[in-house]
Amino acid sequence: MPASVAIPWGDGPPLDLSLPDGWPDPDVMEPALDGPIAEYRAALTAALDHPLGGLSPIEAMVTPGSTVAIVVDDPSRWTPVREALPVVLGRLKSRGVLDRDISISIGVGRHHAVDAEAMARRVGEEVAASYRCFSPPVDDLAQYEDRGTSADGIPVRVFRPVAQADLRILIGSVLPHLQAGFGGGYKLIFPGTSHRSTLGAIHRVGLGGDAGALLGSTADANPMRRAIRGAAGLLGPCVSISHVLGPPGQVFRVASGHPDAVQDELAAEVARRYRAPDAELADVVIAGNAPWPGDPMQSFKVLLNHRSACRSGGALVGLFWTDPGEIDRSFPMPAMRAIAATGAPGGVVMRRGLAMADRVAAASGSAASFMVRWARELVVDREVLVYAPPLRDRIGPRLGPIRLYSDLAELRQRLALLAGSAGESSPRVRIFPSGGLTYCPASSVAVRRGAGQEHRENRR
Repeated sequence: MPASVAIPWGDGPPLDLSLPDGWPDPDVMEPALDGPIAEYRAALTAALDHPLGGLSPIEAMVTPGSTVAIVVDDPSRWTPVREALPVVLGRLKSRGVLDRDISISIGVGRHHAVDAEAMARRVGEEVAASYRCFSPPVDDLAQYEDRGTSADGIPVRVFRPVAQADLRILIGSVLPHLQAGFGGGYKLIFPGTSHRSTLGAIHRVGLGGDAGALLGSTADANPMRRAIRGAAGLLGPCVSISHVLGPPGQVFRVASGHPDAVQDELAAEVARRYRAPDAELADVVIAGNAPWPGDPMQSFKVLLNHRSACRSGGALVGLFWTDPGEIDRSFPMPAMRAIAATGAPGGVVMRRGLAMADRVAAASGSAASFMVRWARELVVDREVLVYAPPLRDRIGPRLGPIRLYSDLAELRQRLALLAGSAGESSPRVRIFPSGGLTYCPASSVAVRRGAGQEHRENRR
């Protein structure tokens, strides 16, 4: 077995991960990072000159007096927003669109609001000083325009500057998403710049069945993406400028055009690069959160993105590099501390109660129902261990049923103990070092639940 597996770890040296003594070589799945764009500005210009989906270039869609709403993804993503905005703004101004007629909104959804300092970092200081920039207040209904109800029953309440513009330009990226199949495109508006009532309704559409069945699914087969597209039909013209990202600083593709056409094209590229190949169910699945910056919610999604690779009763291990500035971006620290304070007894109660909580939340129409569903599917039938020193230092050794570690040796000991208690002297291990890019949908494990699983059971 190799001495260790290198796990990307923030901006510093990789984390050297060693497995317990005597374990066989793991199956390591790396993303395909070939062919990054060398000159981003040139690639963006080419994409804007040749939009997909039959649209004209953005400068042909505006005239003097046109109002334009630009929506960019939030700071937890590493989309090259600062690099894209000057090119887009230059094209709009070349057609006589005035600065005062352009707004820039961050698609925060339910994440923390973006303050002035974070706004300047996201869009650039000059842009932040020259244009109206917003972080939509998700709960202030007075700030939203009601466009009615879509055919899917979604109340379409969109932040006013976005809803009332003559043209919307969406700048984001396509990454695997648990409910929408892939993020990006219209999702920057639904739910990015939507009222909480719209956000909750859209997420509830994506709660049917196993979350793994929606991860990486095509738009036509995905109920949440169909609902998003239906809601977008109640708005006016939109243009998507979207990216296929690697680690921060790497872009593999940029495309512009109709949001549906761009989304379908780039989702296929993401699937080619980042979808895990078929393989037998593993006893232990280990996933790093790179390149996510350490937001706990996004990091736990990394484990959900690879859950289907792990057998029921197995162990899911997260290796979460954490930027202290991101630690409570979408999961408030007081809530984490309250859960952590319940200790091991609270973990047992939560594990047993999550199935019922899931049913109650879904039946009540709670906006938090999708969070409860993710928690249930993560911890109910698998052991979850997380190496995240800053989070462990802040809240202690447990987050409900999840064990937190700041010492890799202790984590290794726990893995060896779990394998021994399950009678596995040579457990099958799959490792996803850049788990923020890769994903393993349920469809890729279907072929393993027959002969492969039977083989595992016969070995015990």
